[in-house]
Amino acid sequence: MWEVRVSPCGDFDNHPFESEHFEARPLRAAMGAESVGPRLTELSDAAFEDFKRALYHHKMLFIRDQHLSHAEHEEWAARLGPFAVDAYTQGVEGHRNVHPIIKEADTRVPSLFGGGWHTDSPFLAEPPAITTLRAVEVPPYGGDTTWCNSALAFRHLSKTYQDMLRGLRVHMSARNNYLTQETLLGTAIQFSSEETRRAGFEGRYHPLVRTHPETGEESLYICDTYTIGFEGMTTREAKPIVDFLVAHVTQHAFTCRLKWEPGMVALWDNRLTMHLGPNDYDGFRREMYRTTTAGTVPV
Repeated sequence: MWEVRVSPCGDFDNHPFESEHFEARPLRAAMGAESVGPRLTELSDAAFEDFKRALYHHKMLFIRDQHLSHAEHEEWAARLGPFAVDAYTQGVEGHRNVHPIIKEADTRVPSLFGGGWHTDSPFLAEPPAITTLRAVEVPPYGGDTTWCNSALAFRHLSKTYQDMLRGLRVHMSARNNYLTQETLLGTAIQFSSEETRRAGFEGRYHPLVRTHPETGEESLYICDTYTIGFEGMTTREAKPIVDFLVAHVTQHAFTCRLKWEPGMVALWDNRLTMHLGPNDYDGFRREMYRTTTAGTVPV
């Protein structure tokens, strides 16, 4: 008899992070929380340390009514750590670490940047640790962002399967995504430099089960957009594992979804999550800006 698949249960521990500086209101059982309290630019050093710990706990935080300028966004995000090198853009004029993600109302395309399940730039030797995203203009409906908790998903695998996965190294590359976008759009994705494009195509091997450097939490480092195989495996051997893990991690029980509002800021831990922004708002303008914080070599 095959077991009928049921929704995961137990081991959901997204309880509110406790701080004297702000209130954390969980978004879903799996992950995510709203931070209610001082404006981001007014967090004291002690409050900011709590804020980072809340991020590691909830995996994603969002804050309403910030309405940051480019300068404020860049200055605040710098407190998270050194900025990562963005693989795709050079940033806005005067603020090279603030990167635009804009779709105009009259744009009609079959594919959109960030429209598939992914973690940011895992094909780099030191992928970004944290991403922040700021909303300036959003559609009245559509344009949401969804995240999934890859640490929670790992805990919901059998011990036998966990042990098998711990020995694997995943090959992350921009190649398949580049070719797919070129086919769908008729034009190639632009990288920030030719050097970055070559590095993205070559990609990197990382542990499939990585350990968070701050919390020690294990998570699945898998990605529908950038995973192209496993070290020492043929494509035919690797593809069923990739397909199973992506389907497992992205099932509804492990996700949270955010409806954006102008002035809202969200940030998430790329080491423990995947995310996507569906292309479901043709006819409306969406203007967002992001920063990425430098990470370390995954272990």
